[in-house]
Amino acid sequence: MAGTEAGKSFEDAAADLDRALDMLEASVKTLAERMRVLSRAQDDVERLSTDRARFASELDRVSAKAERLDEVAGEVSQRLVDAMENVRSVLEQ
Repeated sequence: MAGTEAGKSFEDAAADLDRALDMLEASVKTLAERMRVLSRAQDDVERLSTDRARFASELDRVSAKAERLDEVAGEVSQRLVDAMENVRSVLEQ
């Protein structure tokens, strides 16, 4: 019987080892999938950061242009007022 008990223990140990290896394989697959997901997320973050920098630069450029347009509009408005005053003064003479 001792041989049978030792044989059973060996079979149990081999089965335990198989289960442990299966669990390890499943864990490795899960980890690999998580790493792929993480890699895709990192790529997305990098792409979003690049887009954000580009949009910030574009916003700065457009804001500067809008500011220049406001300045020019103010100058044009003042010139129109001056021209209307000149016309009015000429008409009054």
